[in-house]
Amino acid sequence: MAVIRTITIPPGENTGWHYHPAKVQAVVLSGTLTRVLEDGVVEITRPGQPLIELPQQVHIGYNHGSEPVVILANYQVVGDSPLAVPAAAPDLSALPGCRLSSAQRLSSA
Repeated sequence: MAVIRTITIPPGENTGWHYHPAKVQAVVLSGTLTRVLEDGVVEITRPGQPLIELPQQVHIGYNHGSEPVVILANYQVVGDSPLAVPAAAPDLSALPGCRLSSAQRLSSA
């Protein structure tokens, strides 16, 4: 089953660390989304660009801009599993250039 949702991340906010039990395909409608993956990879997605989030891939999404980030997401749902699951922040302190705190947690997914 698929569930379509619009997600809005206000300026200066983030999604908190989380993962999805199944694949998510999405497109950024407005704003610029900065995602940090559990291995420290940073992905920036601009309006009109698609993104794919793989099952169990821990990540966090940031809006560092001055306008809301709006995402249209297509969640693949397996059984009665939730769309997103809060996750502990990975320890990225050993990665060069990483400025994220491992204390960051899910504020909204």
